Amino acid sequence: MRLSKKAFFKRYYIFLLLLAILLIAATLRSPITSVGPLIPLFRGELDASNAVIGLINTLPLLAFGLFSPFVPRISSKLGMEITLLIAMAFLSVGIFIRASGGIEILIFGTLLIGMAIAVGNILMPGLIKSTFPYRMGLMTGVYSVSMNAFGALASGISVPIASISGFDWRHSMQIWSLISIAAVIVLLLRLPAARSGDKKVFVNVKSQPSKAIYKSKIAWAVTFFMGLQSLIPYSLFTWLPDIFISKGFDESEAGWLIAIYQVGLIPTTFIAPILAGRMKSQRLLGCSSGLLFFFGLLGIAFTSSYLIIAFLILAGIGAGTTFSLAMMFFVLRTNSALESAQLSGMAQSVGYIVASLGPLFLGTIADKTGGWAVPFIILMAAALCIAFLGTIAGKDEKISFESEGAAGK
Repeated sequence: MRLSKKAFFKRYYIFLLLLAILLIAATLRSPITSVGPLIPLFRGELDASNAVIGLINTLPLLAFGLFSPFVPRISSKLGMEITLLIAMAFLSVGIFIRASGGIEILIFGTLLIGMAIAVGNILMPGLIKSTFPYRMGLMTGVYSVSMNAFGALASGISVPIASISGFDWRHSMQIWSLISIAAVIVLLLRLPAARSGDKKVFVNVKSQPSKAIYKSKIAWAVTFFMGLQSLIPYSLFTWLPDIFISKGFDESEAGWLIAIYQVGLIPTTFIAPILAGRMKSQRLLGCSSGLLFFFGLLGIAFTSSYLIIAFLILAGIGAGTTFSLAMMFFVLRTNSALESAQLSGMAQSVGYIVASLGPLFLGTIADKTGGWAVPFIILMAAALCIAFLGTIAGKDEKISFESEGAAGK
């Protein structure tokens, strides 16, 4: 049966939206995870200390936290998709220019990248909830898988790309701008749908967190769950190469080992949201995810052979589950896309500021103590806190955004 013109364009724009979600998700980690394996290659050339290296991976998290509160206001003027289009354009510029000069340009480009990724972090959960309300678990899983698959790929192939004849670490960083450029093209193709009155999706200015949400125990549990589940991976992305090299692995092996850690994320980032969406309460899942993280980190700390792969996958499973749950909490603990954006704004602004302490703080501690034992103890303590917070954030209650006496207070 031949499709009508209206039905054809409807399917065409839905296909473009799915493709945009996949491409945007692919840009939310790869520009950051591609850096860690390259640190041993550019540290000497740029004369960068461990403190500066820690700052490079701390800056995106600070940008996530500090810029996130402004994203809903921008989106209220333009709509979600046009805001994402502009963010992807800025991300493409940031990825390309950060590897074009010295340490100052690297820092500036990284800050630009962080601001652009903050837009995706904030708007994607609300976009999924508003456009796929009956497929939230599935679409959150697709979004998470794309993000983590490309994050893993970026870690694994960064050093091999830099080793290609005629290439170096700069080209290896810049190549990831191709994905954000592709996202720009797809979003441009969707402009007619994005600008039409019946398809335009906004985050209202009121999606700035209300006062009532700050009195919610569940909202704060989601916020710190979000922050700590980000602190651990971003700390690992920064310092695992040095940790692996201290255990006797070379730079290329270190990059692939980080990729293996992220491989553990991929199936769980797809399965966990679907499971969470079908559960009335996610308390057991939230607690278990933190414990998986804990035992994975414990094994990484004490293993120097290839047995470390098993513990990397275990930590990756914990990371994938905690991340997916954090994304799902934004929609499961709220009643609408507007409230989802409010909770997302609070959790990501405060949470990423908490997470930003990880790379710089742990690198400094490692320098002061002459090893990685104390940083690992801190990371394992954070994993246990995640397990505890998961039992609160996973409670089957909706957060009150209007009155002080409602559930979740």
